[in-house]
Amino acid sequence: MAKQTVDIGSTANDGTGDSIRNGGDKINDNFTELFNALGNGTTIAANTGTLASNAYLIASYQSNTQISSRLNAFAQVANVAALAALANTNTAIAQRAQVANVVTLAALANTNSAIAKRAEVANVASLAALGNTNSRINLVNTNLTGSNTALRLLINDRVQVANVAPLSALGNTNSAIATQTARVTLVNTNLTGTNTAIRTLVADRTQVANVYAIVHSGKSYSTVPNYGAAVTYDISANGSSAYIVSNMGFGKGGAAFNNPELTVRNESTVAFDLNGLAGAHPFYIRSGASGTNYFSNTLIHVAVDGTISTGASAQGKNTGVLYWQIPHDIVSSGRDSYTYVCASHPSNMKGNVHVKDTGAI
Repeated sequence: MAKQTVDIGSTANDGTGDSIRNGGDKINDNFTELFNALGNGTTIAANTGTLASNAYLIASYQSNTQISSRLNAFAQVANVAALAALANTNTAIAQRAQVANVVTLAALANTNSAIAKRAEVANVASLAALGNTNSRINLVNTNLTGSNTALRLLINDRVQVANVAPLSALGNTNSAIATQTARVTLVNTNLTGTNTAIRTLVADRTQVANVYAIVHSGKSYSTVPNYGAAVTYDISANGSSAYIVSNMGFGKGGAAFNNPELTVRNESTVAFDLNGLAGAHPFYIRSGASGTNYFSNTLIHVAVDGTISTGASAQGKNTGVLYWQIPHDIVSSGRDSYTYVCASHPSNMKGNVHVKDTGAI
């Protein structure tokens, strides 16, 4: 590490030098390197008063260099002699190894010949014994084949006899089942007719109730089911600049009715009457303040002709009535947690839907 210098600034207390902490840190780093160089990092071990002078160290270094050169010369001479002796030794070892290998190979050849002959004799005896064993195995297999054929024939005969009685009984059972099936079919037919009549009756009564509600609400179209909406927002457009909610007091106060924030509660149903959009500006309920993360799970749309769409199919409408059955488990974490937005003009035509917790009332 290079020596670190404390910056003391241009003049006293001019604020351009190191801080007290940075200056102390540099001083500590310098002392640490000094203590590491002259001691063990904590205590200075070298006695600077008895250290050898530079001249003495240089002279000692030169003497050591001369001694090293002489030692190297002596070592080279010793190595030459050692290498010569080593070469003679290796040659002698190689010659003796060759003689030993010749003797070993000769003995090995004799041993291999003897092993081969003994193996041939043993193989002849083994093959003869094996031939007798195979003959006996073939005889046993022939007898087993005959026994297996007889057993299979006997088992098949007994199974056929045993199957005749269950099949006869099964025929009677099937006739009874067919009779019962016909009766069940007749009951199902009657139930289907009854269910159809019940559904028709319920639908008729629902339509009558809806017509009554529609007549008293002043709507111009014929059949719109009422899903228990606590409030209905009449939606129209201010060109392509904003959505307008023209009822519920939002139409007062100048521009206050452009994209107004709607405050609703979970566990309730709200309705959006989209007929004021006149077939333009597709209306979506969105989760979040931007993007296309549309919230579709509990949406129901009823068209002017009475056609009902649910879920994602209920989004993007610009006529009819959109019902949002707000689940109990959603609450706005911020005022823009849920928004209504125009898919054609998402930058301008959007407003917050602030969902509050009904349980907190």
